Amino acid sequence: MSSADFQPGPEFFDQIPPSEDPSERRTLIIGPFMVHLEGISNHLLPALDDHFKGFVEKGLDGNGLRLPVRWAGIPHFLDPRGDWRRTCVQRAIDDRIFVYGHYFAAWFAPAGAAGMMVVCRAGWMGLRVPLEILLRVHCAWRAIESDGFLLHAASIVRDGRAFVFFGHSGAGKTTVSKLSRGSGFILSDDITLITREGNEHRAHSVPFRGPDRQRVIEERRTYPLAGLYHLVQAPRTRLERLPQARAVGAVLSCLPFVTERLLPREPVEMMSHLDRALRQIPVFRLEFTRSAEFWESVLASV
Repeated sequence: MSSADFQPGPEFFDQIPPSEDPSERRTLIIGPFMVHLEGISNHLLPALDDHFKGFVEKGLDGNGLRLPVRWAGIPHFLDPRGDWRRTCVQRAIDDRIFVYGHYFAAWFAPAGAAGMMVVCRAGWMGLRVPLEILLRVHCAWRAIESDGFLLHAASIVRDGRAFVFFGHSGAGKTTVSKLSRGSGFILSDDITLITREGNEHRAHSVPFRGPDRQRVIEERRTYPLAGLYHLVQAPRTRLERLPQARAVGAVLSCLPFVTERLLPREPVEMMSHLDRALRQIPVFRLEFTRSAEFWESVLASV
């Protein structure tokens, strides 16, 4: 931690004044979760509506996180001279989750509807990245509450089911998405939200998009989960059903934010949670080449 870092606590947020700018409420809907944005200047709303197209509604009420957006009044929270890979730091204080990066800070109650975000930079670019980071963290926590998880994964829908291909950067998520254009449609090319509804797990479209954004569906959809496929680029195509312990380890390594100081739940508890979920979800290791021939093995696995 740099001496120039400032990690805000409850007392900092309690003294932030309300926004004086007139604004309309916007509600973001991501899977079963709702985030009600308040206090965003009206001149920023067209950019917000375009960026989150298909996932944003005007003035919608309902259960969910109420998130006023306010001006921080300080130049930064994390030292700008420091490591730019530190885009997100999390910690828990008094039943609140605090999230902050270089030019924003926020908190939310995991089991409640209260929260706040403050930004250091004006304009849409000062809001876009902080809002996306916070939404990802919030969805990661809420997914755990819904007996699911947020996963670094591309999801392809075929025959009314979602096939979820996961892995770290460079594993082949974008490649799989491009190879699947003629045989299915892309539900997500970077991040997939998985929740449990009744007796089944489902994959949801999300507004978090990778490099193939123009090919990803821009509306809220959800499909039954066919299976999870851990990507490994190789000189051949080979599919292997993973034993339970290896499946838990593979999925855990690809959950967003698990390398931070604070997980959604403690590490042992997270492993137990994944163990329960993956007893109902088949997980495979997929070795594949840059060819769509892997679909033959994938479709035969379900």
